[in-house]
Parts: sequence; C-alpha cells; structure tokens
Amino acid sequence: MRIFHRGCMALMALLALSGVARAAPGDWVQQVQPIAIPADGQGIALPVTLPSPKGGESRHEAWAQQGPGQRLVYNVNRPELIVVPPAQGAAPAGDQPAVILVPGGGFEFLSMDNEGYGVAERLGKLGVRVFILKYRTLVLPDSIDGFRDALASTFAGKGPPIDILQDLPYAVADAQSAVRTVRARAKEWHVDPRRVGLLGFSAGAMTTLAMMQADVPDTMPDFAGLIYGPTKTGPVPPHAPPLFAALAMDDRFFGKDDLGLIDGWRKSGASVEFHLYSGGGHGFASQPNGTTSDAWFSQYALWLKAMKIVP
Repeated sequence: MRIFHRGCMALMALLALSGVARAAPGDWVQQVQPIAIPADGQGIALPVTLPSPKGGESRHEAWAQQGPGQRLVYNVNRPELIVVPPAQGAAPAGDQPAVILVPGGGFEFLSMDNEGYGVAERLGKLGVRVFILKYRTLVLPDSIDGFRDALASTFAGKGPPIDILQDLPYAVADAQSAVRTVRARAKEWHVDPRRVGLLGFSAGAMTTLAMMQADVPDTMPDFAGLIYGPTKTGPVPPHAPPLFAALAMDDRFFGKDDLGLIDGWRKSGASVEFHLYSGGGHGFASQPNGTTSDAWFSQYALWLKAMKIVP
C-alpha cells in the first residue's frame, strides 16, 4: 500500500510543534503537569495498516496539561478516532458532512484542546459531525519528567534529529484508517460518505497534505484544510480536493515558506482558498490573540458554505 509520497521530502524536513504558549523554551515546559486520561480522551480503535515503530508497543499513553484548555497527549501507541457527540441545536442527524480533526504537536504530542475539542465545538454548531484523530506519536520517555525534558530539548534545538521520512508514515497510515472508518460507518454516524473532510493543524496539516499526496483513492478526503501548515512547493495530487489553507506571516515554522503549493493547487484546476495573515504566530486554532488570524474559523465556515459542504 502506498502511504507516503517521496515528493513530500522537502516539506517534511521541518519539525512543527503547535498549540503551545509562545514563551521562551523552559518557561512553559515547567508548567506542564500530568493528568489522568480523561473520559473524553478515549476513542474507538482504528485498524493498524502499518506496524508501530520499534518500542512503540511498550510505551504508555499519557496526558498532561499546560493550563486550562491546554491538554496534551503523548506516547500514543495505538490510533484512535474520537467520535464527538453532536452539538445541541445542530442540524438534524442524517446525511451530514464530516470533518476529521488532525491535531499538531510536532509528532511528539497531540494538542487535544487547542486543535481538537476547541475547534470541534464550533464545527458542531454548523451541523458537521466531528471526529478527532489520535494518531501514533514518537516514542518518548515514559514519565512526565522525561516528557518535559524532551520538549525542552526540542524547543532549545538540542533534541535528537527527527527522521520525518521515517516517522510521518505512521501518522499518514492512521489518517487513512480514519477516513476509511468514517466512510464505512457513515450510516451509523449519520454521515454523508461523499462529504468527508480533513482539517489538520501544524504537524496534523503535514499529515493531511502527505496523505493527499499519497493519492490513495479510497482515503482521499472530499475537502481539506491546512491550518498553519506547509505551503512550500510540492506535488499536487491528480484529483486534488478543494483546499482551504491559513497561515500567519510571523509563523516561526512555516512563515518563510514559499507559496508554491498554493499556486500549484490553483494551476492544477483544483479549488483553493488561501488566507495569509499579517500576524498570529503559530498555534492560533482556538486561542484568539488580537490579530486578523482570529478570523480564520469564521472564514473557514464561510468557505464550507460556499463550497456547499454545509447549508
């Protein structure tokens, strides 16, 4: 099975951490505290189409919290799909579009509130069935101190080199399983199997893009979003779905990328909408910061309506 397109090589050279405070390395890391696995943090097991990396089966999933609304999960050793309950007052069940959220976290952790539940709450009000993908993350020490040390080393630029070509395929394989599962259980979850989209953030955007570039027909989303993800020149899949992308110019990871991917999407004839904000940094999914990037979700919602994905 094809999982990863070699054309992504240049894009995957960057490790993108997301959903964390914009303080200096070490300041925010010491605020991270362990918490019990929350009830809403458990999902249904996804089929594993690519065996876990060496050491992956022996680690234990753990959760931590940086602050209110900032829960993180690390050492995810099996992929899960969290089925978010429909929002009260949302459109009647049946034939609804679905969005699978793919959180970021540099493949070291998943930012479950900022890029998961916080976005899911707003999407649910649009009459969208929402799912959150817990894809497998890198093998980290099995302790909160080890997790903090790994984060501090990464942000200080002293961590071990991450081989994205080796690590990303696990996330891509899990995203493929998520799309297949939602379509296979569309009737049960009152989902339109022809309106299943992905919305990825940072490392989750890298995963979403790589999955589309892999060009596996039964896992190609019907629409996709890349939020503070790569825009650098890269291959566009032959039957590219409609794309929504948003990025801030001062993004510390992707802000200096060229916009060749967006231009390539446009030249391919596929639909694309791109928002380049003058400010907003990295990780603005559910954290307003007084910049125009605060409007990203409203613009995404308008795009969903204009594309006739939602009424």
